[in-house]
Amino acid sequence: MPSEPPPYSRAALRRPRILLVDDDPGVIRALWRMLRLCQPNLQINTAGSASQALGAIAELNYDVVITDLQMPGGGGRAVLEELAAHHPETARVVHSSQLESADMDAVRSLSHVILSKPTTEQDLMEAIEKSLQRVEKRRSGAL
Repeated sequence: MPSEPPPYSRAALRRPRILLVDDDPGVIRALWRMLRLCQPNLQINTAGSASQALGAIAELNYDVVITDLQMPGGGGRAVLEELAAHHPETARVVHSSQLESADMDAVRSLSHVILSKPTTEQDLMEAIEKSLQRVEKRRSGAL
């Protein structure tokens, strides 16, 4: 008779992984603090450019990536396109003050949540919760 796996496996105990991508260190610090205070169980990594983010994504699977759109040396759209093409299970959140100058049809099609800068703690936490629920549904086969 085969035994059932324990209800809490190693995979279930892994902390949710979040990648924050923004070229402004002040924005990164503010978002990191908000997330750490509201959800201390998150594993939060940061990237200061699209190229750093793409390197981080190649090394580690993230549950949620929160990215700015306008950054020197490559924008957040490249990050969103990489995630959509090669990591569709990752929730994609845009956090930008440049939404009016962006191709919003493309941004909407590449992202799951769009937040305008500056965002409130409540909006950020709702976006994270919604994103983590989406990831969990996808893992369970509901999406």
